[in-house]
Amino acid sequence: MTMLSELQFTEARSQFSTLYDSVFNSFNPAIIKRKQTEQVALLRVDLLKMLLNDYKLNPEIIHEEDSSITLALDSLEMYANNSTTDLAAKDLVEDLKIYAQDYMERSQLFFHAPNRKSHFPYVLKILLCDNDEEIRTLLGL
Repeated sequence: MTMLSELQFTEARSQFSTLYDSVFNSFNPAIIKRKQTEQVALLRVDLLKMLLNDYKLNPEIIHEEDSSITLALDSLEMYANNSTTDLAAKDLVEDLKIYAQDYMERSQLFFHAPNRKSHFPYVLKILLCDNDEEIRTLLGL
């Protein structure tokens, strides 16, 4: 059984170019260890996006009695309401960007909150988008 390559931090630092080439060109993720308990993974971004593929951001579209549209994204407990689906989507994209940034700035807090910890894969998926249109595509709108 082949395990992921593991390197100590100092070894990874001194061989970073070789390590980077292995991770990128050979698609081999690597674990970098420091001290007894600290570990980080080095992984290609396209592979990370593939791993996050099953985390869907498909909001429910609700037609309200006042003729407005609500986009309900229950997975993140986020909701946007506006006069049209397009405007609600624009609002939701903005709210998602703000939430993702806030989540990362206060990650210690969110990772210790039982109702927010599970949001991390979705937040990461949002942060990996290059622009608003990519986020909107994640929403399937």
